[in-house]
Amino acid sequence: MTVTDRPMFDLAISEERNCKVFHLKGRLMDQQQADRLMAALDVELRAGHQTVILDMGELQYMNSTGLNILINVLTRTRNAGGDTLIAAVSHSVRQLFVVTKLDTVFTITDTVDEAVAKLSA
Repeated sequence: MTVTDRPMFDLAISEERNCKVFHLKGRLMDQQQADRLMAALDVELRAGHQTVILDMGELQYMNSTGLNILINVLTRTRNAGGDTLIAAVSHSVRQLFVVTKLDTVFTITDTVDEAVAKLSA
């Protein structure tokens, strides 16, 4: 697989039972991708959505920059009085959370539905 064959980062936002879900796809690796994610987050925070779910079911790869981006998302949502939940993490990305012990910082669920249920409870 060449660099051009690798999927680029993509972001889509949906709403499920009053919960904003950020669907991350491809590879989260650099500041340009972070800027796009943060701009979308700022829009949601200004609209009064302090808690978000990051659906990582289609996120194939993330490096330390990607982890830093997620910590920034968590910090912004918590500073706004909300939280960030992570859902549907692949095995390889979950290992990154375990190795860095960030699995103790983030709430990680197996599915988006489970994350929505936690927020709706």
